[in-house]
Amino acid sequence: MSGSTQTNPRFPPGSRIQVKPTAGPRLAGKTGRVVGVGYYPKSLRVVLDGSKAPITLHADYVVVIDE
Repeated sequence: MSGSTQTNPRFPPGSRIQVKPTAGPRLAGKTGRVVGVGYYPKSLRVVLDGSKAPITLHADYVVVIDE
């Protein structure tokens, strides 16, 4: 199933997010923007600040932040 046709109501595209410490030391505390959903139901495609390409993260590892 294509991720481009689905949305996650907690994380709409364009939402600013911060990665939780439970995601591991390499990603913890980084911020970015949601660009879509992943292949799996609870996965998100996120472009972290300073990155050019999106990565996939589980929705439990991110939290929405205010701009």
